[in-house]
Amino acid sequence: MLNAMIVEDNAIYRYAIKSIIRWEDYGFHIVNEALNGVHALDILQHQHVDLILTDISMPEMNGIDLIQKVKQQDDSIKIVALSSFDDFRYVKEALKLGAEDYLLKHDLEPESLQQLLAQMKTKIEDELHLKRQAAIRNENLQEMWYLLGRKLIFGELKTVDEMEDQARAIRFPIPTGPIAIMLFEGECNANSTRALLSELGEVPIHIPISDHRSVIMRHFPNETSELTCRDELLRHAAVLMENTGEASTLTIGISSIGYELPDWRMLYRQAEKALEQSIYDGVGQVYSYWAKPSEIQGVEVSMKAYASAIQSGQFEAVDKQTELFFDLLLTRRLSLEELKVVIHEATILTKAAAIGRGKFSASAESTYRQINRAIEAFPTIQQLKQLFQTWQKELSYEAMGNTPFRKEIQAAITYIEEHYAEDITVSKLSESLHLSSNYVSNLFKSETGLRFVEYLNRYRIRRAKLLLQDPSWKVYEVAEKTGFQEASYFCKVFKELEGKTVKEFRCES
Repeated sequence: MLNAMIVEDNAIYRYAIKSIIRWEDYGFHIVNEALNGVHALDILQHQHVDLILTDISMPEMNGIDLIQKVKQQDDSIKIVALSSFDDFRYVKEALKLGAEDYLLKHDLEPESLQQLLAQMKTKIEDELHLKRQAAIRNENLQEMWYLLGRKLIFGELKTVDEMEDQARAIRFPIPTGPIAIMLFEGECNANSTRALLSELGEVPIHIPISDHRSVIMRHFPNETSELTCRDELLRHAAVLMENTGEASTLTIGISSIGYELPDWRMLYRQAEKALEQSIYDGVGQVYSYWAKPSEIQGVEVSMKAYASAIQSGQFEAVDKQTELFFDLLLTRRLSLEELKVVIHEATILTKAAAIGRGKFSASAESTYRQINRAIEAFPTIQQLKQLFQTWQKELSYEAMGNTPFRKEIQAAITYIEEHYAEDITVSKLSESLHLSSNYVSNLFKSETGLRFVEYLNRYRIRRAKLLLQDPSWKVYEVAEKTGFQEASYFCKVFKELEGKTVKEFRCES
């Protein structure tokens, strides 16, 4: 039985329309009556309707506006206009907007309504049948896509022609440009999936492997830098992991970059190898594939030691392993391509560890991009080493609790934390430490990687963020409380360090 609704402000006409024939005999059940267009739209929010008979002239919202809004919301609903002689001029407009037909209320006869219902029933049932057929086709097509995707990543198709022929036969989307595999193992809840799809901004190629394992093929049609592609993959994985919760066992393996259909098998194997790291380092993390010892002799051990130090969050250990890592690269004399792969993997490990600890600011992101630009240009190993060490000191500062600085600098940091709301200068700080201004300034830069003013501003902004979460504090009051003499300068520094305005930060808090 199909559902019908009558929309008519005149009670006499409503009664005549619903009682002139027995609607059930023609396959329809009148589920509701509405007094005008507004009333009808409200009913449609919670009631499914297949057919609407609507008057043209009604208060609040007439039939013309109702037809337009209904068709915008659900084009499958059939609509018939009920017209009087004096508003017959509007019938043409109603038909143009999507009405199926019209009836003259003053000449309404059982035969004309019966004939109309028979036509509408046939149309509705034919369309429902076509929709069911389309759904079946789409479901079967989706299964064929899954099957072909699995054939590609498992290497069951041997030639490019065979791959492309099968893809064209089922309209399988063949990505253009760089491609990579994100291999998911474990449970991924609906919120996490929605967050990832929103982050991707596209409909990715999804290939289920088993109940707890699936693949997303990510392609970059307009990107030429493989480093940028890898960075995007890491960012997508971070978004997904943030939405899974701390107790999640979801683990992600990321491949390197490929370009053609024959690369899919290699990329899947790489993603699997990346996942194998969870045997040693645990589930619930993101792992990225990088070249093994057979390809880059001797670097793997150093990389593992570096990764272990990064995971510990201890600056002294990271600094030591960085020295050893770059010394090894100097002695191994790898090719430029191999060096780019290895050093970029080190940046990914560093960034992933910082993100995992929730200590990755806009400033750290800026340094990360600077390092990636340097990798693309590749100046010298020593220059890259210096960039890494500066970045790690910055991340160590972000950790706020494991500061491995000399005792003079630790005393200076304590002074800043106690007097940040005052007018602090290097001279005042030096006096409190009984040291010269030049010595303190140079030592501060050497130890933290930041000038005194930069460090002070970063600490002040951290304190300001806590106050800004309370809407009762005005911006100029927060500026004064955290040592900024002018609110405009406070806002400028905030934007530079956080990558967003004070207003944007408050809206997100």
